[in-house]
Amino acid sequence: MKFARELAEPWGLLLAATSAGVAWAVQLPVLVAVLIGVAVLLARAGVASVGRERAPEPRAARVLDVAAGSDEENWLHRAEGAAGGFASLSSSLDPGPLADRVAEMTPVVRETLSTLRRLAGRASATGKALSRVDLDAVARERRRLEQSLSSAGEEVRGDLEQALTAVRAQADVHARLSAAREKLLAQLQSGALGLDSLVARVAELTAATTDVAVDTGAVRELSDQLEGIRQGVLETEQATRKPLG
Repeated sequence: MKFARELAEPWGLLLAATSAGVAWAVQLPVLVAVLIGVAVLLARAGVASVGRERAPEPRAARVLDVAAGSDEENWLHRAEGAAGGFASLSSSLDPGPLADRVAEMTPVVRETLSTLRRLAGRASATGKALSRVDLDAVARERRRLEQSLSSAGEEVRGDLEQALTAVRAQADVHARLSAAREKLLAQLQSGALGLDSLVARVAELTAATTDVAVDTGAVRELSDQLEGIRQGVLETEQATRKPLG
């Protein structure tokens, strides 16, 4: 269908007619000129249809750098260690219901860890942005402008009010970024400790479970616990995306 549409495309028909006309103008036989026009039309339609069928490659999600030695890096390492422990436990389980359920949870653990990596990068980016705003200097400038406004004449009041608005905007940005960073760090901590707890529970079930006796309620609790962790980190990522622009 796409190839047929390209054959009927006006620019293709014009190109084919032009090519045939040039061939006829140089005194090639009419049949040869027609065949050249047809060949040009078919070639152009084929190239166009193939090119348009190619879907654009999806852009990879950007992962920001995590500041070395930062709180977010420490919590990310904690989460990575927990995810590694979960994978190790999963591979060591004997075939059975528990092994099957843990294997089903493995992709969710990886997804959760990927989200935590993005949150850690966002936390570092937020910290870097915060370092560019000298809150003490902003507070001093705000007090100075407020004092100046209290005794300013009408000829300068408008300029001073604009300056004060700009200073207040800096303070507001700092407050929003501070709140976002606190939320990111809290979720990183919660996610890392949650994965740690999950690994401990899997290890406990592994030690207490036999091939013929599986505590289905406990296994279901594991899945619920992991889903809660996953939802928490996703919600935090969505909630902090807007403040970070």
